[in-house]
Amino acid sequence: MSVSVPTKNRILQAIDRLSPDQLAQLLEYVKGLSQEPVVPLYRIHEQAIATGVADLADQHDHYLYGQDKHDA
Repeated sequence: MSVSVPTKNRILQAIDRLSPDQLAQLLEYVKGLSQEPVVPLYRIHEQAIATGVADLADQHDHYLYGQDKHDA
């Protein structure tokens, strides 16, 4: 199985079609690429969402699988 490597010209053409908001997002992404490489697991907090459940971390088995809550 071969991987098609995009040419610089194709990349620039795709960039030309981006909206101003998309260009701003692309710039932030590219800035991140030039930083020290980070194992993706260390960035998992960036995917966190507010659930409003204060004990979610301690009681995840209860919320995921319906098990009885345990004393933390």
